[in-house]
Amino acid sequence: MCAVGDTAEAWFCLDNVGDLSTFFTWEFSSPFQMLPTTGLLEPGQACRIKVTFQPLMAVIHEVQATCWYGDSTKQKNSIQLQAVAKCAQLLVNIKQKRPEDQDAEGCQKVLYFGSVAVGCTAERQIKLYNPSVVSAPFRIEVGPDSLVKDQAFSCRTAHGIVPPGERKCVSVFFHPETLDVRTMDYVAITPSGCASQTLLKVVGFCRGPAVSLQHDCINFSWITLGAHAEKPLWIENREDCTAYFQFAIDCQESVFSIRPAFGTLAGKARMTLHCTFQPTHPIIYFRKVACLIHHQDPVFLDLLGTCHSDNAKPAILRPQHLTWYRTHLARGLTLYPPDILGAMLKEKKLKQDKNGALMIPSESLSTQDLEDKPPQRYPTIPPMTEFFCDGTSDMAIFPPPVSIEPVEVDFGACPRPEIPSPVPLCLMNHTKGKITVVWTHRPGCPFWVSPVTCDVPPLKSTALRLHFLPPHPNGLYEVELEAFAVYKVFAPRVSKIWALALGLGPFLGSRNSQVSPKG
Repeated sequence: MCAVGDTAEAWFCLDNVGDLSTFFTWEFSSPFQMLPTTGLLEPGQACRIKVTFQPLMAVIHEVQATCWYGDSTKQKNSIQLQAVAKCAQLLVNIKQKRPEDQDAEGCQKVLYFGSVAVGCTAERQIKLYNPSVVSAPFRIEVGPDSLVKDQAFSCRTAHGIVPPGERKCVSVFFHPETLDVRTMDYVAITPSGCASQTLLKVVGFCRGPAVSLQHDCINFSWITLGAHAEKPLWIENREDCTAYFQFAIDCQESVFSIRPAFGTLAGKARMTLHCTFQPTHPIIYFRKVACLIHHQDPVFLDLLGTCHSDNAKPAILRPQHLTWYRTHLARGLTLYPPDILGAMLKEKKLKQDKNGALMIPSESLSTQDLEDKPPQRYPTIPPMTEFFCDGTSDMAIFPPPVSIEPVEVDFGACPRPEIPSPVPLCLMNHTKGKITVVWTHRPGCPFWVSPVTCDVPPLKSTALRLHFLPPHPNGLYEVELEAFAVYKVFAPRVSKIWALALGLGPFLGSRNSQVSPKG
């Protein structure tokens, strides 16, 4: 007995009982095959004949096989070959079935994997039951009609056999690589012969890591020039997949540093970072740093600090000032210096809202201005948009207060002993007030900008020079230079609103000069 599409085998012996050597040849018909079909038997020699039965129809097969032998193969002997072919049956069920393993109509089997972290692998099993009295060969194909090379679903069991009355468990795996995508495919379980194919729908969703920072703002308050401050900050991954992160900051040249600036965060793990503030000039400092995360939108960290010296004690920059600044940015007020804003507030051309931020009174606006006025609150910006439209290129969400050309400089090959010629830079002040620009510079850095400090009149530009002095030959040098810009206002005392405006012209890493030279 054999299943349609399967193979059964039997053996018998063919003996030469005569006194002469003889050749033999078998003559038979399908679905039987005999091996060997021809041969030579010496006197008294026997040969084992293998009969293979491979039916294509579920019927009773009975044929006669003839063995021709002797001189000119004119003698013969026959044997009856009988076999029964049956259709194999294979029932497919889902092991540990879930409520989601059924479509809306309730007629389609669905293998639902749920949400799986990117880079991870989920496993579910299906049960194959053979209720028939013959073995049931089968084959499994995942997405037989799919043209996608990198399939998210896979099955390591491509084919197999389920013995009569027994069960076999087969694992199906889901290993997604595309973030935030719902993937659907089909697994085809096909028994051999005339049995019908079973299509199993497989569905899964890919999720990425969930990395967050303990705080979105680190305030170092104020420190004395020459000192440094350090604060801890933990970074956490709430998902079970591994996360890879990197802060977009050059720790060597910035007054702010984060250690480690990049790394790997295991699933459900937390790591402590160390944020350091080491200012080089007695001014206020603010920098928004993006933390890039593989398979996740970036997260941002605001770094604030103020530096005092014996002769200069600027107003202390606080997180509230940053909140006002962003509100003013949405209302189009950040391009005005604090003295103008203070005068407009005194003349009641501006007023303060309930949060203390400045705004234009509605009664002083025309109908057209009311229709065209900027949003009153800082908008919610998608993280990727905020990262790419940061003002370093032609794309910017808000007009930058300060810009520099070019933003990237390549000195190329610099053979010794000649000192590379400085590269001219153009710094543009887009605000309506005078600003002071201060470049940070660490000892030993092969790049620096001169002058280190300069004043730029309103809506004017100034020329700077970028210098490069490679300390060693046959090396590649690349750094990110950082500058900070503040409004220059001569006033004996500034209010909190003026202090806000004073700290709202930072020349951040998003508007810095980046050089990639070869030396």
